[in-house]
Amino acid sequence: MSGTITSWGGSDAGLARENNEDAWSVDESLQAAILADGMGGENCGEVGSAVTIETVAEYLKAPDPDLTLEELAKEAIRAANRRVLEVARARRDCDGMGSTIVLALWRLPQIVIANVGDSRGYIFRGGQLQQVTYDQNFGNELRSNLGLSEERVQSMPDRNVLTMAVGTCEHILIRIHTETLRPADLVLICSDGLHGPVDHATLVDSLSGPGSLQEKVERLIVCANQNGGPDNVTVVLLEYRGESGV
Repeated sequence: MSGTITSWGGSDAGLARENNEDAWSVDESLQAAILADGMGGENCGEVGSAVTIETVAEYLKAPDPDLTLEELAKEAIRAANRRVLEVARARRDCDGMGSTIVLALWRLPQIVIANVGDSRGYIFRGGQLQQVTYDQNFGNELRSNLGLSEERVQSMPDRNVLTMAVGTCEHILIRIHTETLRPADLVLICSDGLHGPVDHATLVDSLSGPGSLQEKVERLIVCANQNGGPDNVTVVLLEYRGESGV
């Protein structure tokens, strides 16, 4: 292990929803950060995200030592997919339950960021913010596969409908990004309650500004609510410090 990770996370129901169906966890002993945005039925979104987080964490506690970091991320998410399907089948009121996930796993300075759905992971480095996950929703699939313009995609009412989620089918497509972190890099993982209402430039300004990780997380959540708070918003920040502590 080279260097250290420090972290802070926070979550808010937003201004339009009574329940918060997001969930998140950072476990330094597992060298993992997990964020999930649940969906499906009254209170079942909360169940979907909680089961996703719990199952991934449990899997990571006793991993197959022969797996690469990328394979470990995928197998942990597949385990969560199977478990959410089981719970949904056992509870009729939770038919259609599911969840997005972003999973960050690190063996410093390497980090793997895996996702299903439209919750996102970003790398913030040298004042530049790069999305490293892939939005699995209707609008992005049309944008990527058919080359539709951003203006055309934004005019579609169903653009945010998910095309993939944990617990909605037997086989899921898991997107993976591997990065070698540099000192002072920030890793941002968030639900669509942040990246939906808050534009890219505002995200950059919030991350570039002064303050601790806690202050930056709180600032991002405030930005989401100032822009209408249409959904639950969850933000987790990881900061990489090299061996010298920089």
